[in-house]
Amino acid sequence: MNLLQKIAFSGTRPQNLLGALNISPDNRLKLQADEASKEGYFERAIELYEKALLINPENSSIFLPLAKTYKFNKDYPNAIKYFEKVLKLEPENVENRTLLGECYKNNGQYSKAKLEFETVLGQRPNYDFAKRNLLETENYMLALIDPQKARIQKQTTAQQNLNEAVKLACSFFPRRFFKDMQDIVVSFNKTASMGGRANIAQYEHNKREITVMDDYVYASPVLVASYIVHENIHAKDNDPYTSIREEQDAYRKQCEFWIKHGNGVEDPEMDFVVGLYKKSAEDLDRRVAEVYRLRDKNIPETSYNHPPTNKKIAATVSLSGGAKTLKAYDIIA
Repeated sequence: MNLLQKIAFSGTRPQNLLGALNISPDNRLKLQADEASKEGYFERAIELYEKALLINPENSSIFLPLAKTYKFNKDYPNAIKYFEKVLKLEPENVENRTLLGECYKNNGQYSKAKLEFETVLGQRPNYDFAKRNLLETENYMLALIDPQKARIQKQTTAQQNLNEAVKLACSFFPRRFFKDMQDIVVSFNKTASMGGRANIAQYEHNKREITVMDDYVYASPVLVASYIVHENIHAKDNDPYTSIREEQDAYRKQCEFWIKHGNGVEDPEMDFVVGLYKKSAEDLDRRVAEVYRLRDKNIPETSYNHPPTNKKIAATVSLSGGAKTLKAYDIIA
C-alpha cells in the first residue's frame, strides 16, 4: 500500500456522541487501535486489537487491520495467522493474498510465497504487486543454490529497470523542465521511514538523489517511472522544503503520467491514487493533505515554488494568523 492507502483501515469514526456510546466494547477498542496504527504506534495498536478479540473472537472486521499492523511491525508469523483468517472469508481478494505471500516471503517460506503469487497472477496476469514479489522470491530461491548468480541477476535487472524507468520519466516532461537538474541521480536502495512505514520513493536534497525502495527492483519500469516523476517535482525546486501544496502537485503529476503510460499495468497503490484523481483532482488533493498532516502536524501549506510563481515566495508561511518558518527536510518523500 502507498502513503495514501496506509492510513485507511476498515474502521469508521463515530459520527456523534450518541453513536460512540452505542459502539460495542470490542469495536470501541478496534477504533482506538485503528487510530494508533494510523499514527505508527503498532505495538499499542496490536495490544488493542488483541484485547478486542478476547472480548469477541468472532469479530472478523479486526482480522485484516491486525494482520496489516503485524506486517508493519515485521511480526510475520502473526501477520500470516491473521491474513490466513482473512482469506478464508475472502479467498478471491488478490491484494490480501499478495500481502500474505509477502509475509511468507519475508518469513523465509519461499515455496508458500511463490504459490500465493502464482495463484494471484493466474487470476490477474498484469497485477504488478504479485509479479514483482514472485520475481524477487524466485531470486531468493536461486540465492539458496547460487548466491553469486542471484546477486548478479538482481543487479542486472535493477540496472535495466532503472534505465528504462528514467527514460520514461524524462520523456514525460518537456526538456526545459530539467534545466539545473543535470546533477540529479536515481537509484534503488533502502529508503527512510515515516510513521513506521518505509517511503516507496524519496528525494534527498542534500545528496541531490532520488531513491526508489529496493523492493521495486522487479517492478514494471513504468511503475518505477511514476515514482521518479513524483520525486522530480520535489527535485525541480532545488530547495530543501516541502509542503502540502508541493505534495499535491507531485501526486497530480504522477497520476497524469500513469494515465498516459500505465498501459494496463495493475498496482494497488497507483490504482487507489489514480481512482481519486479521476473522480476529481480536488479529491486527491484533500486525501494528500489529510495524510501529510497526519505524518507531520507542522507541515506548511505552501513552500518556495508551490504554488508556482515568477519569483520565489518568502520562506515563511502564515499559519493561524502567525508566521512560521518553513521546516527544512533532508528527505522529501
